[in-house]
Amino acid sequence: MITDGTVQKVIASKKYLRRAIDLDNLSLSPDGNYRLGRADLVCEEFECRILVRQNVDRPTNFSIILMYRDPVCGDVAVMRFNGDHGGHTNRLEKERIHGPHIHIMTERYQELTTHPDGFAMPARGYKDIKGAMIQFMEMANISYRTKKGQKRLEEY
Repeated sequence: MITDGTVQKVIASKKYLRRAIDLDNLSLSPDGNYRLGRADLVCEEFECRILVRQNVDRPTNFSIILMYRDPVCGDVAVMRFNGDHGGHTNRLEKERIHGPHIHIMTERYQELTTHPDGFAMPARGYKDIKGAMIQFMEMANISYRTKKGQKRLEEY
């Protein structure tokens, strides 16, 4: 099991992207239903990467995922920003969320459900994939690494 403390450390750790993910030119999935992107992150403490998936027919239906490779559990999604794909129900709380929302992996959901990152909270501050990426990078402490040093997304 991955503890809540580890999840928070992974999210808070300094991470760097070598170059921006071009959200306007994501690759098409083999079935043609999604646009996909991925980028490995530079992080001294943890092995992490970003995955992006966007529905071709409904662009507001997207996910931006912070993946972490745990030495025991393997690859897990510790944080996921979702667009508006209808709604989400937090199964344990029986709470329904409408619109964009943010998933965080929790010990409780690992123990009691089959969806470790099944807990979500309403998102505020983004409505589209570009806005979500800005907020995702801020929340996950991700900067761009350039030849001159590091820059936060908002510095561009």
